[in-house]
Amino acid sequence: MPGRAEYQALIDKVDAFAARVDAAQGRWLRCGAGCDGCCRLRRSAWAVEIDRLRAYIADLPAERRAELAARRADPAVQAGERCVMLDADGRCAVYAARPLICRTHGPAVRLPGGELTWCGLNFEGLTPDAVAEAVPADGVLDLELVNRMLALINARFVAARPGTAERADLDAALGPPAEPG
Repeated sequence: MPGRAEYQALIDKVDAFAARVDAAQGRWLRCGAGCDGCCRLRRSAWAVEIDRLRAYIADLPAERRAELAARRADPAVQAGERCVMLDADGRCAVYAARPLICRTHGPAVRLPGGELTWCGLNFEGLTPDAVAEAVPADGVLDLELVNRMLALINARFVAARPGTAERADLDAALGPPAEPG
């Protein structure tokens, strides 16, 4: 299937990069299990990512799938104040299959146009100039490059599946909403 293998290869590259960054910058990074500041909003993902999430969720026990699907009714989820995949303990219910956007939050990243940014909880006490000096160039993820690669992979994935939307809210991975009773 076009897109799936390429998407996995991109995930592997981003995860390997993240492991190197964590090893080099770990003393400044506060990201970890239960840190959910970047999960306090509605998330969308590319079709190829939704496909991966669907496959992951399909392998969960029926009770867990029903629990995730029921979160759609949570007022905070409906208002876009929390990700539908965020567990009550602040952990991601689909962490192993999380989209790339979720894999790249926290450490220093370079935005399109060259701006260096990071989660405000990280690099505590350092000025932006000090962060720029402390983080080597090969320790900064180029989000524009990652997004371009992801867009190309997704375009191949969507082209092979006529009628597939390019992007969707993460709750689309949970399948169709239950019919009102």
